Amino acid sequence: MLIALGIVLIALAALGILQRMHAQHELSENTDRNAVPIVAVLIPKAAPADQSLTLPGTVDSWQDAQIYARTTGYVAKWYVDIGARVKKGQRLADLDTPDVDNELLQGQAQMRTDEANEKLAKVTADRYETLVKQGLVALQTGDQYVAQLNADIATVEADRANVAKLENMEQFKYITAPFDGVITQRNLDVGALVDAGSTGSNLFVIADTSKLRVFIDVPESYASSVHIGMPATVTLSSYGTQPFAGSVARTADALDPNTRTLRTEIDVDNAGQALVPGVYANVKLALATATHNFIVPANTLLFRSEGLRIALVDAQQHVHLQPITLGRDFGNTIEVTSGLDVQDRIILNPADSLYEGEPVSIASHDR
Repeated sequence: MLIALGIVLIALAALGILQRMHAQHELSENTDRNAVPIVAVLIPKAAPADQSLTLPGTVDSWQDAQIYARTTGYVAKWYVDIGARVKKGQRLADLDTPDVDNELLQGQAQMRTDEANEKLAKVTADRYETLVKQGLVALQTGDQYVAQLNADIATVEADRANVAKLENMEQFKYITAPFDGVITQRNLDVGALVDAGSTGSNLFVIADTSKLRVFIDVPESYASSVHIGMPATVTLSSYGTQPFAGSVARTADALDPNTRTLRTEIDVDNAGQALVPGVYANVKLALATATHNFIVPANTLLFRSEGLRIALVDAQQHVHLQPITLGRDFGNTIEVTSGLDVQDRIILNPADSLYEGEPVSIASHDR
């Protein structure tokens, strides 16, 4: 009886040990299974081939010029002020130039003196030429008077050139507009001394606003899509939401090595003078990109010390932290310009603790 009871106790103890071992094994398997992160993945969506690109721009006049005096003098009168619209050749100001006036009078008097000397030398040379033919004077003497005549002729020609220069300087006392435009600066007053050349301050600044130039800097990834004649829409914040139509007129045809952007110019007609230079603009271009860009949710990005990464799941279901290059930010979604492929599986909402080569399990309902 005791032996049977002992056998039963031993059997019960063995059964309990086996049950505990089985439970421990199941716990270990569950722990290992739960240790592998379960992730949701998605496939990147290709960005549309035709994309609109909006860039900030600066508006400049079609042409502008700083007007300086070509002669030294005093301001006698000015006729236009800022905001005045002028025509090419219109008188803007008059200068009083006493020094140039006196130099011109002196030059004209010197020319008259030299012309008289030339006439006398001509008469003398002709007379001695006759005497040489008659054998009454030596040939050398005749040659001397002919040489004197040639010297006097050259002196008169130099006087004429000097007088012509002074007459031109005299005309420069009248400041005129080089082209049709609007006066944007006036920097002179009656009686002010004006020095010739660009060393002093300019007298006026004139701008042609019949057309406007809008300058933008296109990023490198879109530079190849920009071409001459491409339509553009220009919106100016100071003019509300009304858009202005323009077109790409020219590009620098080379990237700026510092910013990696392409300087591009858009021409906008301004015949109605509705726009003014210097305002801030937004330029919208419709680009057909040749690159393979993708759109991904913003919550797929990982910010690591080594740079921006996206967590991918490879064929062996291990994590690969892929470096990428971002394009435009659309808020909830981001454009990726390089680093992704159409077959990639991207982890959605990746944990910051993910590391390269970590095994993961993909959720049954992939996105």
